[in-house]
Amino acid sequence: MKKERGFSIIEIVLVLGVIGILSSFIVPKTRDYLAMAKDSKVINTLNSIRMASESYYLENGEYAFDGEDKTLADALPNLSKYMRDNLKVESDKILLEIGGSKTAKETEENIVYGGKVEVYIDSNKEIVLKPTDGVGNFNMKGEEWTKM
Repeated sequence: MKKERGFSIIEIVLVLGVIGILSSFIVPKTRDYLAMAKDSKVINTLNSIRMASESYYLENGEYAFDGEDKTLADALPNLSKYMRDNLKVESDKILLEIGGSKTAKETEENIVYGGKVEVYIDSNKEIVLKPTDGVGNFNMKGEEWTKM
């Protein structure tokens, strides 16, 4: 008589249960790390815009956005020489996609995944980030968007 080989249904269900339990611990952290990676990309893009602006200033003696009512979106053609062409301008605004945001600095609750922040010039002529509607004031690491 042949001996049957293979797994019983109980063994298969047990393995699937263990995999399900392990994945329930891994998935939330993976999502947080992916969100932090997108946030880091936004910060690096902001720093690239700042460096391009300073390079333009060193060569021309003025900032690309000097002048009345000149937005950063208006200045991008002048800055394109100093940076990669990967910014998308939507209706005179530069919006960058983030991974997630928080409403409070020290909390793991109220995390909103996704959203956009606007890159703009503040009253001191500094290039900063501003959260759009529905985005919390802090990034995934607890740093305030407007103070980067």
